[in-house]
Amino acid sequence: MSLHCENLNNGVIMLKSGGDATMRRFIFILVGVLMLCFSSVANANYPIYLNGDRNLILCDGHMGMAWYVDRTTLNVQKYEPPQYIITVNVVSASSAYNNEEDFYNGGKGKIKDVRRMRFFYNWDLRKMYIDTTGKDGWRLLSPNGSWAESGVVMPAGELAFYLAYNMKFYGCFGDEFYGRV
Repeated sequence: MSLHCENLNNGVIMLKSGGDATMRRFIFILVGVLMLCFSSVANANYPIYLNGDRNLILCDGHMGMAWYVDRTTLNVQKYEPPQYIITVNVVSASSAYNNEEDFYNGGKGKIKDVRRMRFFYNWDLRKMYIDTTGKDGWRLLSPNGSWAESGVVMPAGELAFYLAYNMKFYGCFGDEFYGRV
């Protein structure tokens, strides 16, 4: 059996086999199963506001843990456009009942940790940084970075800027993200 890809005029790529549709069926079934698996993960809905407190706004969630920006701790340390420095507390929380499924579906959360985060923004360059040392040890937060590089901190920095100025910095999240404010 020979397999090849064929690019059609409308940009769709089709997998063709020399008269044998078995391989195509297998691939379509595999893709369908994977979509079902990933849809259950994608539908994990951490509470937008931790325990209903509208001051604790969801910025990220991963594997049973969710992170919330505490709006009451937002502090603009530097306002010298195009440069800005903002600090904010970020709360990590998990299920209050040790039940990830409950927490995914909007259940009660328990605070695990609170971290003060400090962000530097250059509007003209559209670059955001996080202070990793507490003493201006800035590390770039790319909007295209992996979750390991920028997860939690980049969405927290984006939300902090939006809270302070009602403007999107990178603008890489959907309206639902900014609508939480």
